[in-house]
Amino acid sequence: MMATPEEPPQELEELDASTATTVEQETSRALGKETRQVLFAVLLVAAFMVLAQFITPLKAWVTNVQTWKEMVRQFGWGAHAIFMAACAGSVMLGVPRLPLCAAAGLVFGFGEGLVLSLVSSTLGSYGAFILSRHGFRRAVESRAEKWPWLKKLLKKPSVLRVFWVRQLMVPGLVLNVLLGMTPVKHTRFLLGTALGYLPLNVAFSLVGSGLGKGSLTTTLTQLLSAMAVINIAAWLVYKVMKKQKANG
Repeated sequence: MMATPEEPPQELEELDASTATTVEQETSRALGKETRQVLFAVLLVAAFMVLAQFITPLKAWVTNVQTWKEMVRQFGWGAHAIFMAACAGSVMLGVPRLPLCAAAGLVFGFGEGLVLSLVSSTLGSYGAFILSRHGFRRAVESRAEKWPWLKKLLKKPSVLRVFWVRQLMVPGLVLNVLLGMTPVKHTRFLLGTALGYLPLNVAFSLVGSGLGKGSLTTTLTQLLSAMAVINIAAWLVYKVMKKQKANG
């Protein structure tokens, strides 16, 4: 195995003014896009479930979802293992994780779907991280040139910065490879990634789970909860960003 360099001290490196401004702009843009993505998914599911109350074929689809979920429950832990393996492998190869989170919520329900999607997407990212540490990164390095400021942000990657970059509009595979090229410890990568994935995983698991509910009230409650989660997460990231800029 290739030896990884020793990690530098944990203190955050100050960013130059130009890089700090770019990071602030990219963070604000990413948070806005995340909010729009969740809002679009929420409105789409809400419209579908409202129409399902009046259109027989759609109502039958909702009933079928309940039947499918019962079949999955009868299959037991095998269904969980198959989903986790497929999700982890897909994320490792660069497939966006959010549709997988929604699918997990739809098939397994919110609680189980959230745990399965969070664990498997984190493990998939970790797989790409490990491959990057062993040299499998050439194809992705050229894509990373689109974000030169990102390398500066990740020069001394703490858990906080790993969490932070997971909120940005950068493909997960690119982030996994870039982090693999840094001296970040495995535990910090895993913790920062899991925490960084958590807000959107919660939101999309709620949305997916809401799509298969027999009660419109329950669906709307979950959709409103998804919007609340992403807005709270956006506010927290924005506060952290402002604090980092002030300290820098």
